[in-house]
Parts: sequence; structure tokens; C-alpha cells
Amino acid sequence: MQWSIVIPVKGSIGKSRLDAGDARAALAVAFARDAISAARAAASVDLVVVVTGDPDVTDCLEGVQTVADPGGGLHAAIMAGIATLDPAAPAAVVLGDLPALTPHNLDATLALAVGERRSFVPDSLMTGTTMLAATRADALRPHFGPGSAELHREAGHVALPVPQGTGLRLDVDELADLHRAIDAGVGPHTRAVLASASLSA
Repeated sequence: MQWSIVIPVKGSIGKSRLDAGDARAALAVAFARDAISAARAAASVDLVVVVTGDPDVTDCLEGVQTVADPGGGLHAAIMAGIATLDPAAPAAVVLGDLPALTPHNLDATLALAVGERRSFVPDSLMTGTTMLAATRADALRPHFGPGSAELHREAGHVALPVPQGTGLRLDVDELADLHRAIDAGVGPHTRAVLASASLSA
């Protein structure tokens, strides 16, 4: 089964809670570029749609479809991406703040998602959501934001058994999250920013 992936990205204006000084904006872009690169390289993914208003996010990244962020927040961006997909094709929404995501990790999780009409991956705290999937794009019921894990359960999405510490569960909002992602192994874009900012990689 081949999947379409929607990745909403704020870009350099995002990650306001990340206490990384002058490196914050560059890290926000790097997180997204690593997540996008992992999705593009996944064998089970045939389309990556990036919804963003920041051209730096997709600069030099080939093989992605870009949709302009319509404004109005995360939900509006996600729906704009979903609207471009074949409604009958398998689809997933993956957040853009996953610097430790790997193609293998995503492929393994999507293989689990094949067995559920609607599914999701909770974040490391089990309260948020890092990925939402459905075997048909028109079956997606996105409710990202505070308490999204429970909201997605209530909407009929089944939590997938993705192990703690896996890159797909390590979204980064604060510095402690970044250290956990670094321990798991971040992608090259994030490593480059960390090195230039003299932060630990």
C-alpha cells in the first residue's frame, strides 16, 4: 500500500517555546526538513504534501508538493493539504517537528496503520498526536492541539503500538524534547544547525 503524507509546517515562526536563543528559527526549519526528508525516503510513501508559508522549509528539497498555508492555524493547514489528495487513497498527517523521524520508522508505522481504518500515533507524553492515518483520506478526522490523543480516540482513530523513544513519537516543543530527540538521533539538517550553534548533538 502506498501512502500520501501531509506535513503542515509553520517554519521559522514556529517553536516559540523552544529556548534555543538565536538558533530557534533555524532549528524549527531544520526539524521540518528532516521530517520531510524522512517521509520522501520512505518506501511506502508515494506523495508528500507540505503545507507552509515559509519557502526555506522546502528550499532544495525535491520531490514534494507544496501547498500555501491558508492561515487560520494548524487545522486549516492540515485540511488544505488533505483537500489536494485522492479521497479514496491511504493518507496520513505527520507533524513537522520530528527531527528524529527515519524512513524505516515511518514505513514500519504505516505498515501497522494498514490494519486500521483510522489510526494515530501518540506523542511521548501520550496526550498529543504526532501522526494521524486512515486507509482513505476522506476518513481522516484531525483534532490536533491540546489533548489531541483523546480527541482522536473519540473520533475513531486507534492508537498504534509504536515504541517509546521512536523518532515518530519525539516531537520537539521545548529544550528537554530536543535533548530526547538528540539521544534518539536527529537528521542531518538538525545536526548542522546544532553544530553551527555550538549546541550538543
